[in-house]
Amino acid sequence: MERNSLELAHDSLFVERIERAFEAPDADLLRKIHAFSRGRTPEDDSTPFQAADLLLDQNADAVTIAGALLAPLFRQNLADAEEIERRFGPLISSTLQKLDFTDVPHIDGREDQRGDIQRVLAVMDRASRNAVLLIAFRLLTLENEIDCRNEHARRMAQETLDFYVPVADRLSLGDLRRRLEDASFRLLDPAGYEQLRQEAAPVQADDDRCLDILLAGVQRLLKKNGLKGRLQGRTKSLYGIRRKMTRTGKTLEDIMDRIGMRVIVASVPECYTVLGILHTHFRPIPGTFDDHIGLPKDNGYQSLHTCVYPVREISHKPIEFQIRTELMHAEAEHGAAAHWRYKGEAERDEQDHRRSIWIKGLAHRHEELGSTKAFFKLLHRQVFNDHLVVFGNGGRIVRLVENATVQDYLDAANLHVLQGAAVRVNGKIVTKDYRLHDGDSIEVVTDGKLSGQSPEERHLRASFDDIAPIAQTAFKAPHS
Repeated sequence: MERNSLELAHDSLFVERIERAFEAPDADLLRKIHAFSRGRTPEDDSTPFQAADLLLDQNADAVTIAGALLAPLFRQNLADAEEIERRFGPLISSTLQKLDFTDVPHIDGREDQRGDIQRVLAVMDRASRNAVLLIAFRLLTLENEIDCRNEHARRMAQETLDFYVPVADRLSLGDLRRRLEDASFRLLDPAGYEQLRQEAAPVQADDDRCLDILLAGVQRLLKKNGLKGRLQGRTKSLYGIRRKMTRTGKTLEDIMDRIGMRVIVASVPECYTVLGILHTHFRPIPGTFDDHIGLPKDNGYQSLHTCVYPVREISHKPIEFQIRTELMHAEAEHGAAAHWRYKGEAERDEQDHRRSIWIKGLAHRHEELGSTKAFFKLLHRQVFNDHLVVFGNGGRIVRLVENATVQDYLDAANLHVLQGAAVRVNGKIVTKDYRLHDGDSIEVVTDGKLSGQSPEERHLRASFDDIAPIAQTAFKAPHS
């Protein structure tokens, strides 16, 4: 059967996009894989091509996009590893075998689905791309189900908020996370979604006009100070607005970060320069500044955050600024989907290793906890409740809820204290129920040596020992 003109137009657009996004070898490979997938995929199934487009929007690498085009064929037994290797080479074939989702079930929130959760975590741990692809396919399924609104779709939406949203946040998939949240909101509470949409429409229209003026004004400020920057305006998603209204009890008009602007510059020093310019020209709102460059979030997110009143005499229209570099922006919006393109090999391996440790820790905690509900609660606490900052072995930064204990730190850091080991907070041995404070330094002592210098102290002393001769020379009194 001859393909329709809409499919042909989509294919032409896809080819143009990959040619702009990739060098010739990767673009040529993706063209061939796209044609192969088009020839094997059933006519009524557009999932592989929607997924490929979605991941192109996320700046994903060629192998991840190839996975989006080919993984559905593996799942339906329409292609096998031997044929893929023969046509596209061993790298794509071996990657696809790790991306095989045939054993991934749907978690539906029932208490007897513990085994299903373990299998999903196992698939995510098999390769970093798996989590990205699982989240992308889940988003497409949700958005395609919005008009159905049956019990299965609602159950899937709840599972998404419970499980896939915090995982997407932890992987810094900011764009995909927001779309998952809004699609789930529409499925779970269509009346509430529509009511908030109507209430927010005139407010957001006013916000958009404010942003247009602000974009031009901030661009002039940057130019006046000799800075080049890329500006993005944004209004908060409907789910984000509803969640904040529920959590804080505030009205739509009172939400502080409803309007936001990103200032994207070339370097870290320029980020702090921009912060100074904004605080000089606008009125900063006390208690709203966060330095996530100096103290990155656990998922690697980096940015400066500050809220200001752009007109000093008018306090009803606060603006949140996020100031970051291009690399920080790519990591914040596309995270694990794009880091194969933006990171060096050593940095990619380290990031993959940290994510694997986190997923393994989740699987371990899931086995320990007595219910699916308790596991979801733990997952959300780990990802979203990050009020307390403590420093672990080697200067590791961990964020915890207020009034967290040493045991909470061990859980969040996925550390297991062996028998005979001890924990020191600010140099003193403490019990696991010891309540932590902001800025505490924690050391897990595993060698039984509870006195003397910690590894950090020895490293610091060694550093000073190295510079001591230089310092003595530099500060020696000159000969008279």
